[in-house]
Amino acid sequence: MKKCFFVIALFVLPLLCWGQDNEIRAVWLTTLNGLDWPRTKATNAASMERQKKELTDMLDKLKAVNINTILFQTRIRGSVVYPSELQPWDHCLTGTPGRSPGYDPLRFAIDECHKRGMECHAWVVTLPLGKWNENGCRQMRKKYPQVVKRVGENGFLNPEDPRTPAIVAEICGEIVEKYDVDGIHLDYARYPDGWTIRVSRPQGRQYITQLVRAIHDRVKAVRPEVKMSCSPVGKFKDLTRYSSRGWNAFDKVCQDAQGWLRDGLMDQLYPMLYFKENNFFPFAIDWAEQRQGKEVAAGLGIWFLDPREGNWKIGEVMRQLNVIRQLGLGQCHFRARFLIDNHQGLYDYLRVFNFPECWPDGSQFPMSRVPYPADEEPSDVPTLPEVSMQKAARGGFPLLRSNGDPVQLTSVPSGLDARAILVTSLTGNRVASLPWNGGNVSVASLPDGAYTLSSVSKNGATHRLAMLMVKRKLKK
Repeated sequence: MKKCFFVIALFVLPLLCWGQDNEIRAVWLTTLNGLDWPRTKATNAASMERQKKELTDMLDKLKAVNINTILFQTRIRGSVVYPSELQPWDHCLTGTPGRSPGYDPLRFAIDECHKRGMECHAWVVTLPLGKWNENGCRQMRKKYPQVVKRVGENGFLNPEDPRTPAIVAEICGEIVEKYDVDGIHLDYARYPDGWTIRVSRPQGRQYITQLVRAIHDRVKAVRPEVKMSCSPVGKFKDLTRYSSRGWNAFDKVCQDAQGWLRDGLMDQLYPMLYFKENNFFPFAIDWAEQRQGKEVAAGLGIWFLDPREGNWKIGEVMRQLNVIRQLGLGQCHFRARFLIDNHQGLYDYLRVFNFPECWPDGSQFPMSRVPYPADEEPSDVPTLPEVSMQKAARGGFPLLRSNGDPVQLTSVPSGLDARAILVTSLTGNRVASLPWNGGNVSVASLPDGAYTLSSVSKNGATHRLAMLMVKRKLKK
């Protein structure tokens, strides 16, 4: 069964993403308890500058792997990271609830993202208010005593109370009125964990949709260009052949995210597909098939690469990245710190996997016009024997060998509009994009292994040029 999805990815799925030139490459940047940022508390002028530099350093590292969208956690629970007339300051910035850090972190984050050509979306946690006696929840209880409900140790806005949609919409409206955000990204737009749903599921979905509609209408009335998105539960509903195992968006938590996309309440979705194998691929295909021509980015559970968090291997995430690109889905990593810390080499892999979105002259690079099969990882390439290389070159393409020195391509047809040289493994995985100036091609960045070299034109057309064997150390 597992191989079935690889066959689909090899031969069928490239057709689904043909013509889609843009790709969402996002991260969730978590400010809750400073998990991603900040690590330094801003208690004076010097520490404030250190805190700001922490963020710019993170953005520089994310830009280096061509991340183009930052989902910046702005409303954490019942508190925020900007000067608000509606909610208190969160303690993550200074260590003290309600205390200003001495600058506006949201404005700073937006400006720094835009300097790097990245979008900044305000990530808004909708219904959760945090611990019952924490500052944010306590203030909301005082202001809306009949709307806030307790579940265990935490407080929540009641999704069934008719006042709740207006409360959250007002917060989102304040953000888009004050800030040049590129999007409003909703989290927990669903029934909370542990909540006993006493109404019918259709009625529950109606309550949650009313919340989403109120936020959408408020945001779009101020700035229609702002992108509305949310992070639904990763499995929308049971599929014909695959069960969601009791945890899905539609029936379990009354989250009709695909309907919101269809009805125009959402411009993008970031489903939290934090699963493996048949708990991932069939449901990713479902999101791709139901995206209504709009943008969907698969949320990837990369924190499982940290041995303290899970037991995933890097190959699992590589396969997921390859398949979602074939499906025409974007990528969104949970969360920023796990990517930057390069667990199992994921950061290094993305340096290769994420092509620049633009050519050096600023024109758009056609991301999805080159199919990339997903059956093997690039790390398998160096183990291929030379006989496989010779067999692959029998189609009349030159067989080049290099010990790491530049190679000369003599088979480039005259008049070919080659903008770069695409390097793929013999199994079809993209390995690198090399500069092309009409002469020698530097292969020093390639590890030992067997490769196919193709030219890529400005409009994305490819032309196979040669086979290449890189072997720096000859066996005695």
